[in-house]
Formats: sequence, C-alpha cells, structure tokens
Amino acid sequence: MKNNDETIIFNELPLTEVFIPTRLLFREGQIQELARCLKPALKNKSIQNVFLVGESGTGKTTTGKWVLESYFKDISVYVNCWKYRSTHEVLKEILLSFHIPVHGREPTGELIKKLEKLIQKRRIIVFLDEVDQLKDFDILYILARNNCGLVLASTRFQALITLPTRIKNSLALTEIEFPKYTWKELFEILKDRIRFSLRPNSIKNELIKIASVAAEGDARIALEIVRKAAKKAEGKGLTKITIHEIREAVKETRKMRLNLVTSRLNEHQKIIFEILQARKEMDSGQLYLEYSCKMEKPLGQRAYRKNMEKLVKLGLVEAKGFGRWRRYKILW
Repeated sequence: MKNNDETIIFNELPLTEVFIPTRLLFREGQIQELARCLKPALKNKSIQNVFLVGESGTGKTTTGKWVLESYFKDISVYVNCWKYRSTHEVLKEILLSFHIPVHGREPTGELIKKLEKLIQKRRIIVFLDEVDQLKDFDILYILARNNCGLVLASTRFQALITLPTRIKNSLALTEIEFPKYTWKELFEILKDRIRFSLRPNSIKNELIKIASVAAEGDARIALEIVRKAAKKAEGKGLTKITIHEIREAVKETRKMRLNLVTSRLNEHQKIIFEILQARKEMDSGQLYLEYSCKMEKPLGQRAYRKNMEKLVKLGLVEAKGFGRWRRYKILW
C-alpha cells in the first residue's frame, strides 16, 4: 500500500468540471464583458441580459459561475436546465436557493407570487445553463417580466431562434461568444490545474501536450484525460503517469464525448446517426430513403439536409461531394 508521498493525486477536485479556479486563463475578455453587463445589479438597477454561447468545454459555465461568485454571490442563483427542465422546477430551485420555503406541490402560479415577493426585496440574477434543454420557454418570460437579470448559456447559436417574439423582445440579449481553446491554451490550463492536483514531476510536459491536442479544444475533455490517466497509473501501482495511461484515457474520453454529443441530438438526427454507424458510408439519397423507412413521420428533404448539416458541424459525420452526389461518412 502506498504512503502519501507515493500517490500521484493529492487533490482530485481541480481536475473536475465542477471546480471553479481562483483565476480563469484565456477568458479575460468574456469575464470583463459579462461583469460589465451585470454590475448595475449591485446598485439595484436593471442589467443587460446575457447569452453565453460556444461549444462544450469552452468555459461558459465556469466563467459564468466565476463572475457570479466573485461579484454577485448573495443575489444570484445557478440552475442547470438538464436537471431542472420545467418552469415549475426552475422556479422551485430559484426560491430554494434564496431560502424561501417550497414543498414542491404548489401550483406554478403560487411559485410566481413567491418570486414576485422576493424581487420586491432585492434584484436577483438567474444563470440558466443549457437553456435549450428547457421543456418550454415560459420561464424566460416570467423572469424577464419580473425584472430578474438573466444569464443564459448554450452550446448552440440557434438555441433561442424559435422563441416567441414577446419573449425575444423582453430578453434583449447581449451575446458573448466562447471560441474553442487552442491546444496551447489547454496546455497552460492543464499545467495550472495539475499544480493543485498532482504530485510534482508525476507527469511530463510531453504527456500534457498529448492530452491537450487530443481534447480538440474542449477543456472538460482535457481535464478528464489527465484525471483518468492519473487514476489508472495509481491503480497500476505507478508513481508517474506514462504514455500508456494517457492513451487509455484518450480512448475512454472519446467515448464520453460521443455520448455527450449524441445525447443532445433530436429524434431524427439519432436515427440518421444510427444508420450511418451501421453502414459507415452512404450517399445522401440512399440514407434519406432508409431514414424515411424508419420514421413514422420523416422530415422533408430540406429539413433533412439541415439536420445533416448539424451532424457535420458536430463532427459526427463527414460530407463529400455536392447535390445529388453528396455522400456521408461516419467519423465515430
């Protein structure tokens, strides 16, 4: 059994996505812009509602939480819309966060009244992460109508495009974009986190670089590669991480990324992806015919092409050729 001097990990938390670091690297511009939009709340004035948008692992959640924790801790609440998807669930979570008694069986109207009473005492900021996962968008109108400050986040630029006009007008969102990290940025982020989590000299810079490149701009994946590799090395009784553990971790996190991405596909996209997984490569017309046979109410050709563009953009599928000669190839 190892003693503490021989273990690789002395604090696993900095290698997880829930960890909020004391400083955020390569997101200074986003931090400044978000803080600028929200700071009027400190003087009990209306803020500019904000939409944080960028692919998974680009720092939206961490940046949003960091800013709220740093400047607005007593007047803000974070809600993950993967977990709380209905208007009733979101209202309940907001009220409970501000220590307002809720038993959960109240009608939505009663929760709205409790919210209105809360707003009379203080201006609040609500961070709705993964906002496109909401079952309906009534909660956005309710919060905006009651002059709550809103920070919304999504991986999709078009997440709110179908909002009713009355809700869009009430939100007046300022968009803050989060580009993918470069591998060099991920390398610095990993080195910074590793200082607080792994024993000195337990991983070489060359291996950190491999993890940074393999993550393809996703900080969550980069952190998970290092965390898994460290756990695997410890499990083997090693005192240092080797290329073998990094390779194993890269393979496992690749599956994790695939599961995350496919979990967000709509019903039509999932069927198309499953067909391509089985067939590997197909021309567009043949793929559409097979998809149509599997769906009770298949999409028309135009909507089908838009869904294929989405699969290509997500990096799940590769497109070759144009028009009627277009072919699609699975990349996973």
